[in-house]
Formats: sequence, C-alpha cells, structure tokens
Amino acid sequence: MKKSLRIILILALIAGVASSFFIHWLAGAVMIVTLIILGYIAYEESRNRKKKINALSLQLRRLIQGDYRFDFGAFEEGELEVLSSDLGKLVISYREQADALLRDKVWLSNSLSDISHQLKTPITSMNVLIDLLKEDDLDEAQRNEFIRRLGRQINRLDWLVRNLLILSKLDAESIVYTKEDITCHQLLLQALEPMQINFELKEQPVRLSGQIDSVIKVDRNWTAEALTNILKNASEHGPFGKAVELRVIDGPMTTAIEITNEGEIAPHDMPHLFTRFYRGNHAHEDSVGIGLAICRAIAVQQGAQVEVESGEGTTTFRMRFPR
Repeated sequence: MKKSLRIILILALIAGVASSFFIHWLAGAVMIVTLIILGYIAYEESRNRKKKINALSLQLRRLIQGDYRFDFGAFEEGELEVLSSDLGKLVISYREQADALLRDKVWLSNSLSDISHQLKTPITSMNVLIDLLKEDDLDEAQRNEFIRRLGRQINRLDWLVRNLLILSKLDAESIVYTKEDITCHQLLLQALEPMQINFELKEQPVRLSGQIDSVIKVDRNWTAEALTNILKNASEHGPFGKAVELRVIDGPMTTAIEITNEGEIAPHDMPHLFTRFYRGNHAHEDSVGIGLAICRAIAVQQGAQVEVESGEGTTTFRMRFPR
C-alpha cells in the first residue's frame, strides 16, 4: 500500500513538473528547484531519524549489557521523545535496583563477616576451656572455675545466636506484632525481670516515676524485649551503686518512656549507637553491638521512635509511643 502510494506521488510530481514547463519554462524551473530543496530536507530528516534510532538502539544494547548510563539530551525533540522518556524512566528504575542489589550484597558480606567474628570468639574460648578441663592435674577449685567460665561462654553463645535470629527476622520484616493495651508500669516490670540479677550484682537501684499507669497499645513481648536491651545498656555503662531512673511522660501526641543512667556517651560514639556490631571504646567485654539496633528496629516497626541524649554526667534513652 505504501509502495503504491509512493508511485502515485512520484507520477503526480512528474505530471506537475511537465505541466509547469508547458505553462512556462520559468514556472517549471521554480518547480524543479522546489522539489530539489524538499527532497534534500526529506533526506536530511530521514538521515537524522535513522541516526537517532541507531543511537537509541546502541543505548538499549548497553542497557542489556549492564551499562545504565543514558543520554536523555539526544532525544529531546521529535517523534522519539516520548519513547526516549519512557526508556529513560526504565533505565533509572533498573539503575536503582542494581544499586540496591549491590548495597545488599555489600551489607550481607559485611554482616556475615561480623557474625563470623562474633561467633568465633566464644567458640574459641570454649575450645580452650575444654582442653584445660582434660588435664589430669587440675584441682577441684580450678576445675570448677573452668566449668563456670565454660557455662558463661555457652550462655553468651546462646544469647548471641538468639539475638542474631531476632535481627534477621527484623530485617525481613517477618515479625507479626500483636498489639494490645498495656500500662507502662506492666511493660516496664516485664522488661526489668531478666535484668534483676544484673542490677543486684552492681547494686544499682531502679526507680520508677511519672505517669507509669498510662496505657499504650503495643506488642508487649517485643516492646519489653526492646526496653530490656536499653536497660542492659544502662546497667553495663552505669557506675557501680548508682541508680537507674525509669520515667514515663505523657505528651499531647505521644507517651515517652525514659531510661536514665549516670555516665556520658563519647561524642564520636553517638552517631553509631544504633549501628549493628558497633562497639564503642568503653563497651562491655561481652558486648557485640546489636542490642540497640534490635531496640530501634522493634520500635520503628511499631510506629514508635527511639532517641538518646547524653551530657552533664547522664545518658537518657527515650522511646516515644503514639497515643
């Protein structure tokens, strides 16, 4: 159909030129010059279109090969503009996905390295202690001491594996939170229960104050887990014999639970407090740096916020819950 139309147009042009010469030779000459100019314009237009199509084809081949650079300026005008715009959006999407996959790959590699290091420490200690227990010349006191140390390393390994599993669930956002109304007093008592021995050993009294009977809607078990991690941090970094203050403050939009201990956090540690596997210069020897990361993830996934302030001899962690 297009070929027939092209033949008809050519014949019509020939007839037009012949008619022009028949009318007057000058009109025929003008007609020929006009046709030459129009032909040249059509040729250049066709050549430019083909050039752009080839350039677009080259960009697509690069995209297939993983090169996500795209020259948007090459197709700013003309009939290829819409197609180029859509392809550009596709390229941006692919590039963002590729960058995200690369970040995830680097993060996974770093996490596996950190996890391997954290697991290696207690396992190495356990192997050494087991070898020592095999010696025949140990007296009862030495044997009991090695058994006590071995038990401590087993507990540490159990705690580490448990928290790594929690962290993996939080990363996958696979935890289903069952929210219920609970008073802050009940929640704090549940969070304090696993920490009682720690506070007693360091003779750190725990004081509750504020609107402790305020009701918030949270998953009590996971939120208590988050608060326990903050309490553990407060006990480890607080001085021997100094109190840990728990305070509940009602605001117009949120209810805040504050946990304050004596002692300041170094300024260079502040930006990294919630970074997993980060250990500050004054970290406890058994610290692996995942407790506060777990705490923030649990809070954020329930719509809460975790803040920290440190100065004038004290450190306060604040967890805000929407009312």
